[in-house]
Amino acid sequence: MNLIWQGILLGLGLSVLVGPLIFLYIQVGIQFGFRSAFFLGLGAWMSDLMFILIIYFGISFVLQVTGSHGFVLWMGIIGGVILIFIGAGLLLHRPKEQVKEDQSLTPNSSLLGFWLKGFLINTFNPFAVFFWISIMTGFSANKYSGPDISILFASILGTIIATDILKILLARPLKRIMSGDALLFLQKIVGTALVLLGLILVYRVF
Repeated sequence: MNLIWQGILLGLGLSVLVGPLIFLYIQVGIQFGFRSAFFLGLGAWMSDLMFILIIYFGISFVLQVTGSHGFVLWMGIIGGVILIFIGAGLLLHRPKEQVKEDQSLTPNSSLLGFWLKGFLINTFNPFAVFFWISIMTGFSANKYSGPDISILFASILGTIIATDILKILLARPLKRIMSGDALLFLQKIVGTALVLLGLILVYRVF
């Protein structure tokens, strides 16, 4: 039970950090609806699950790869470029008409695009990689067994998913009161934030 609470606290701590996805959750939720924002989150959650499985079953290999020369540099560059590219796209395009709550038939190709966007942003975020590595190495050093680590990881990921869904649901009340001009302003703010975060990420790895 103690591990579950530790996992929840770690998940809450991670979820309150202001990262690129929190801006996208709200913007996509308002503009395209809950389903599209959920697929954006699903991509990020699948990325976290991928990290968990790779680190759980191959921590020594992961430490070797992440410790290799240029790993952080290239992860930071790729992640930064992805954020800049997505942010620039938001800055250069006018938002489409908001999707109504009952208009949930988003094309599968668009849903796949949102999923891929969430997956790539999270995967090429060096912080996400080292967060999961630090959890694994830290708790392994304290003599926790494999099943204990599994409970901890499940608690963290479950908390992240729950809080991300709350962020997505936050878009619903905002959606009812936002006009077209307000939506355009929000899109510009999100686009600018993503570009700045991308530039900061690239700057930090040099």
